[in-house]
Amino acid sequence: MTVTILKEGSELRVIEQSGDIPEGQPIQFYTQEELDQLSAERKAMLDVQMPSFIRGDEDEDARELFVIPEK
Repeated sequence: MTVTILKEGSELRVIEQSGDIPEGQPIQFYTQEELDQLSAERKAMLDVQMPSFIRGDEDEDARELFVIPEK
């Protein structure tokens, strides 16, 4: 979903949306820079994992192969 907003003083007004905005559910907005950073981090994680799939380690527990950050 994409949402186009307009800032008017201290308020944000939705001027266009491509999908349903759920009632009463918080929505987070990210800048393009933040999205690019998240995408780069995700790609880096996938790049680290790829050799294990190529080797055929897919049956091993991921915790034995990678550092998995706690949430």
